[in-house]
Amino acid sequence: MHKHVRAHKNELLNRLIIFFLLSIILGGNSQKSELQFEKEVFNEIFLELIDSTFYDFRTMQPPLELPPLPNGIVISESQKKENIRIHKEYLAEFEKRKIKIEKDTARIVLAIIDTIFTLENIEVEKLSKHFENIEFGNDTLKKNTEYKINLSKFKNNEKYIFKYRSDFPKGREIWSSEYPFYFGAVISFSRIYFDNNKKFGILEGGITFGRLNGNGIRVFIKKISGKWKIDKIEGTWIS
Repeated sequence: MHKHVRAHKNELLNRLIIFFLLSIILGGNSQKSELQFEKEVFNEIFLELIDSTFYDFRTMQPPLELPPLPNGIVISESQKKENIRIHKEYLAEFEKRKIKIEKDTARIVLAIIDTIFTLENIEVEKLSKHFENIEFGNDTLKKNTEYKINLSKFKNNEKYIFKYRSDFPKGREIWSSEYPFYFGAVISFSRIYFDNNKKFGILEGGITFGRLNGNGIRVFIKKISGKWKIDKIEGTWIS
């Protein structure tokens, strides 16, 4: 009798152990598949993100007219004419330079921050305001794991060469160093935070063109006809 009870207890214990182990394994696989899903979505929208945020400052149109002089500054008529002449020459040179740049087939080099970062505080009200009647559960907003972007997937892009930020000099030296290519910007992105049904998402990012020239973005994405697309981009900070 005692042997039978002991055997029954051992069987129950073994079942509990097996159930516990299966829970860990399945839970781990679930987390892995969630991360894999997110990576696939990020890879799908990566080039659209770049095209939507990066701007080649070499082709930025300068003011067509000279700005007004500060209050209290007076110059002669001859100096005004000279300033206008110099400005017209500058505009003409800009147009020539712009045409040359646009015909240049050399790819622009962009530095991508190696790691996808996590957001400490997700403003759920912003999600709810943009995506009406869409539920974002707390579990979908808790992401504490960072991961490295796989840039090799985009090595054959015709417009850009993507390099890891860690391949460049540290700190501000990245902007003062000389390169045998046109260095366009440093760009970073956060993890993607999805709704409960994985049809809508939000992420943030930042792009820096120089020491004191950059801005932050918040990107809303959604799935349309089976493909992930950017729905809206709004600014978060500027320097």
